[in-house]
Amino acid sequence: MKKLLSTLALSLSAIMATSAMAAPDHRYDDRHHQANAGYKHHDKHWDNPRHPTQWEQKRYDQKRVNPSRDWRVGQNLPRGYDANRYKVSDREARRLPNTGRFQQWYKVNGDYVLINERTQRIIRIIG
Repeated sequence: MKKLLSTLALSLSAIMATSAMAAPDHRYDDRHHQANAGYKHHDKHWDNPRHPTQWEQKRYDQKRVNPSRDWRVGQNLPRGYDANRYKVSDREARRLPNTGRFQQWYKVNGDYVLINERTQRIIRIIG
């Protein structure tokens, strides 16, 4: 029993020592030092969190979905767009064609998409 406990204690200490050696060392991380350097860029939007940088704006534009170009009739509606916030209410649907049974209009980035709610398939796209 004493041998078993000592073996267990040695193996646990070995595991702890190797995990401590494998931990990342942030002392030499350049990004950390640059962030804390304290200098200010002379651009007026540098510190404004509401003003995205040019790179972030390009990244946002690439994520934007254009249903009339990216989706086709017969495809499934992606799960991210199957939410109440994309559903078109009756008030908005006045200028859209009437829906049939188990059909619902969704508005995605300015385009209207008619979906069969049972199969989640796209029936019609109005861009």
